[in-house]
Formats: sequence, C-alpha cells, structure tokens
Amino acid sequence: MVDCAAGHSAYGGGMIRSLSLLLLLLSATLAGCSDGVDNERVRVDVIEDRPRPFNVSATPLPLASAYLRAATAQGLVTFDEKGRVAPGLANRWIVTEDGMSYIFRLNKARWNDGREVESREVARLLTARIRELSKGRLGHELGVIDRVVAMTGKVVEIRLKAPMPYLLELLALPEFGMLSKGAGSGPMQAKKFGQAMQLRRNETDDEGAQFLGGATVTLRRGEASLVLARYALGRSDLVEGGRFESFPLLDAAQIRADEIQFDAVPGLFGLQVVNDGPFLSETANRAAIAMAIDRPKLLTAFDIVAWRETVTLVPESLPNRANITRPAWAAPSMEERRSMAAATVANWKNANGGAIRPLRVALPRGYGSRIFFARLRADLATVGIDIERVTMDRPHDLLLVDRTAEQSSPAWYLDQLSCKFATICSMRSDEIVAEARLTNDMAIRAILLGEAEAELQSTVAFIPIANPLRWSIVRPGLLGHFANGRGWHLLQNLGRDPT
Repeated sequence: MVDCAAGHSAYGGGMIRSLSLLLLLLSATLAGCSDGVDNERVRVDVIEDRPRPFNVSATPLPLASAYLRAATAQGLVTFDEKGRVAPGLANRWIVTEDGMSYIFRLNKARWNDGREVESREVARLLTARIRELSKGRLGHELGVIDRVVAMTGKVVEIRLKAPMPYLLELLALPEFGMLSKGAGSGPMQAKKFGQAMQLRRNETDDEGAQFLGGATVTLRRGEASLVLARYALGRSDLVEGGRFESFPLLDAAQIRADEIQFDAVPGLFGLQVVNDGPFLSETANRAAIAMAIDRPKLLTAFDIVAWRETVTLVPESLPNRANITRPAWAAPSMEERRSMAAATVANWKNANGGAIRPLRVALPRGYGSRIFFARLRADLATVGIDIERVTMDRPHDLLLVDRTAEQSSPAWYLDQLSCKFATICSMRSDEIVAEARLTNDMAIRAILLGEAEAELQSTVAFIPIANPLRWSIVRPGLLGHFANGRGWHLLQNLGRDPT
C-alpha cells in the first residue's frame, strides 16, 4: 500500500495551502490512494507549463507530444531504458571506416495503417525531416549531412560531408521519429481518450501477423500542481518533466523521498545575456555578475544533492572535451570574487552617472523560480546590482537557459550559444566550430572545439550556474523505468521487465 501521507517538510505555508486546496478539491471526486501499480494499465502524467494539445508534428515538440511521437513514430534508431542508442526501424547498422557513411538495414515493419515500410519512403521522409529541423537549433549539425539514399528495399544510407561521431544520438531523438501519411510505425499506437492519449503496443503472433496488445499506457499532461495532486491521490503511476521550478511542490504534495528519481543530465543551466547595453555591453561587467553568484549556496536552497554547480560552458566531465583553462573569474575565492566584482560595478557607476537600472531577469513560472530569484537577487545586491523578475515573454536583459544536451559533443553547447541564437556571441568561435565540424581528423577537431570554447568563454555572454535538474516521480512497483543520463524514459518500456 502506498502511504500518501508520508513525506518531508514543506518550503512554505503559502505553497502548502495552494496545493493542499487542490488536493482537497480533487479528493471530493476521486477515491484515495491506490494499491500499488498495475503494470498492464500504466498511467503517466507529464508536467507542462501552460499545457498544449497533443501535436506530434509541432516544431519544437512540447514534452508530452515528444513522448507521444517517440512511442508511435520510431526513427531509424531509438534509446533504450538506460538512455543508450538502440534499434528502431533499423535492426542493425554499420559506419564506414572513414566515418563518411552510415548504412542501416531496416526491420521488416509496417506503418500503423498496415503498409509495409520500404527504404525509398524512409529516405524521402528522413530527407524532408532533416530539411525541416535544419531551421532550428540542430541546423549546424544537420548541415553536415549530404544526402539520404535508398540502396535496396531494406537498406538506407546517410552520406556525410564530414564524419559525424554523434549522428546516432541525433537520429534517436523523438524529432526524428517518422510519420508516413499521418501514421507512424509504432512500437505503440495511440487513440484519444478524453483529455488523454491511450497507447497500446504493436505485437506479433507466431505467424508474423501484427495485432494490438492488451496492456495500455495512458498519457496526460498538466501543470505541476494538478499533476502532483493526481499522483498524491493515487491516480497516476509516473510523473515526468520535473524541473527546478516545480521541485518545491514535492514537499507541499508530501511526495515520499524514495519515489523521487533524479537524472544526472548534462546541458546548459545559466544566465544568457540578451541585452547588450549599456551596462551589460562590457565584458568586465558581465564577469562581475558571474563572480557575484554563490553557486553552492544558491543550489543548497533547494536541498538537492544531485544538483551540481558548473563554471564552464561545456561540462568538464565530457570525455571528448579539450582541456582548457577555467574562466578567469572562477579562480579566486568567493569572497575575493565579490570584492573584485563590487569594485568593477562601483567603477562603472562612477564613470557613468552613478546608477545602473535594475536588470530584468526572465524566469519560468513556479515556486522554484521564486527561490532561485531570491538567492540571485541577494547575491547580486552584494556587489551593487539590482534585478527584477519578469516572465519569459516580457522584455529582459538576462534569460535563464535550462536545456538538456541532445548530443555528447562539445559542438552542441557551442551551437546553442552561437550568433544564430545569441545577441552577444563570438563570430570567431562560430567560424572555428564550423571548421571543426568539417574536419576529418578527430584529434584536430577536439583541439579546434577547445579553441572555440575558450573564445566564447572569454565573452562571458553566458554565465553557467549548474547542470540542468530533471526529476521523475515513480510509484514503487512500476517496471521499465530507470534513471539515465538523458532524462528520457520511453513509454514503450513501461510496465515491462527488461530482463
């Protein structure tokens, strides 16, 4: 029996009252705590700020729609329950010795409308999807793909302009799940179920005929308070999409600590400078902001052991990252940093009329953002900088970026902060990354990407704070859900024991 009353202390009375009221209202129509998990009838809730209707064709994909697309429209490859690249439409593949070609052999598969999957159609669909996604944040990397070719009825080749060591990671993203005439190829099929989607697995009988299995996964989405209330009342088995801004609600909902699962995901979590004047136009002033933030103390306010501070653009633990010097502002002690930052700010004020207007910081909605902002405001006040909080859609000077890495390459991080997307950037860094991307020698590529990182790091256009925080709530007894380094848990794995 799940003990819905078990939990730990709350962050604040107002927070408890708001969520407790929602729990009280829902409990008027719902029965209380359920008895464990029925792995044949798994219920999943995805947290979305301002939930949108399911749309597997949206670009970019909302989180719940990404889960739906990954389950119903597989790509050439996918991820397994541990976040490793695994077979999708292709059951095996090879990479040529020069790294310039990936050759995939397709499974014997059918689209969900019954048509057989053929290489010619897969090549056409993949070509169109690459062209569509090239307009977004993956554009630089996808530009290295020369063409997609159907070789025989069951073989597809991706030819490259230069080696792409992390191509499989890209192809496993839900965005590359293929749809033909509105139909995917599974491994699940979905139908509307009230405000939710109900999914069932494609199964095959002894004679190779395909049919729908009896087990179901019900997928819903909602704002954090509603999703957590449903879980606390025993009406869902799994909550996905947890981020820092919704984390404090776990205490308010009295979620047990042993049901909270953290994913150690790499990526970007920090402040991007989006307004270049007048104070923020000077590198020394941006460095003063970076120096003023007491990262350990800020993260301690959330009491999350899994959340670690960072000071570099690319994670220092990334195996293929060049060994470059940490930013100069990170070398002194915290006390020395603040002293130096305060002097920089005071000098600028004296030279520019004695005042800095409050800097506008764009943050997502949520109680975690309140905690984050309170700590950030206190930190910057120690060096003479005042800030105010605004929503993401309002004019702002600093933007909180919270993005998990889609590739294990340093190039991914540098792409996100390139001049294509950033107000303050380094054209020189972009040029070096482009050169590295078209270099065949992997050792030289690593050196070039290190040079590009050092160049971009010197601009202090992005102020790293921590790794992204991602968490799930998992009902004890649920099969097929494991923590992994991608923070991504496929619906088709739920309810099944992978052993």
